[in-house]
Amino acid sequence: MAALSQLEISNFRNLLSVNISPIPSGFNFLCGKNGSGKTSLLESIYYISLGRSFRSSVLGRVINNTAESLAVFAKIKSSLDNLESAVGFERKADGASKARINGHNVTSSSETADILPVQLIDSYCHQLLDSGPAIRRKFMDWGSFYDNASFIRNWKQFGRALKQRNILLKSRASISEINPWSKELVSSSTQVDAIRQQYIAKLTPLLNEIIGNLVDIPGLEISYYSGWNNSLHYEDVLADSLDRDRLLGHTQFGPQKADLVIKINGVPAKDILSRGQQKLFVCAMIVARGSLLQSGTKRSSVYLVDDLPAELDIQSQTRLLDLLQKQNAQVFVTAINLDSIKPLLTSLNSKMFHVEHGVVDECK
Repeated sequence: MAALSQLEISNFRNLLSVNISPIPSGFNFLCGKNGSGKTSLLESIYYISLGRSFRSSVLGRVINNTAESLAVFAKIKSSLDNLESAVGFERKADGASKARINGHNVTSSSETADILPVQLIDSYCHQLLDSGPAIRRKFMDWGSFYDNASFIRNWKQFGRALKQRNILLKSRASISEINPWSKELVSSSTQVDAIRQQYIAKLTPLLNEIIGNLVDIPGLEISYYSGWNNSLHYEDVLADSLDRDRLLGHTQFGPQKADLVIKINGVPAKDILSRGQQKLFVCAMIVARGSLLQSGTKRSSVYLVDDLPAELDIQSQTRLLDLLQKQNAQVFVTAINLDSIKPLLTSLNSKMFHVEHGVVDECK
């Protein structure tokens, strides 16, 4: 199990100085008014894992406007080896940043992500269904990263080959110049595609099982699209589309176009499910992803649940918390006030924290 035993935050949005010891297996409830800093605390944990925010692509905005830099530090305990890792991030207003694990500099966010897998459930998670394919590719790639150690290497090689091929296509380079990068793209793309397919094949039955605990969706169909007609060899697809690729200035087909297709009786799920049903379905997808990680690698995710009551009635909230409790994982949940979640607390192992004006206090 991956769990934070200590979390220290300095100048992260309105969290000027925070030092808490969360409960490692169970629920850490964060209560307070809107704008108090609850979501910012979840964001700081996400930042430790991935080195970025889930609220803004402009990283400078996470630094408190009275400060020149932010710092986030966590002690993370793993059940794999029962060892504790110290992970720290520092970011300055001029854009300079530094990440360390046990005192050693980190050059890639994949290193911190490997130590602290996080799963985010927030008011925007329905976009996994109703937005474009890019967000679903990220969902698949998160799981593939943890499921197969070779994924990140192949994914980086694919990205490099695709970038170089697109540069040559845009510049109307000769076919002899393009061909070496096409071969490189074929090699890495087929590996990325195979790992994604394997991952979805493992995830789908687990997802179907977990969905039944949250919402009834008869006629559900889940399929994986490679980004090209996978009845054909990708090498042949690239060769057949080369003239059109050169005209357009980019590669039309490949893993960059992959998608997870979700339908109900042949109709896109987003066109049938209500917003509440969409959220429950996406929650099932996220929990299934975490559950597969745990069963495959014996590592559990840290779950970040922002604004639990949003779009969910008490019954649905209870089902979700019951499902998360079964994961035996560390969970952080925000809510506006304690009264809104009191009915859910009777059987949960939990700690309560009150957040007000950026100050976080444990409730005794």
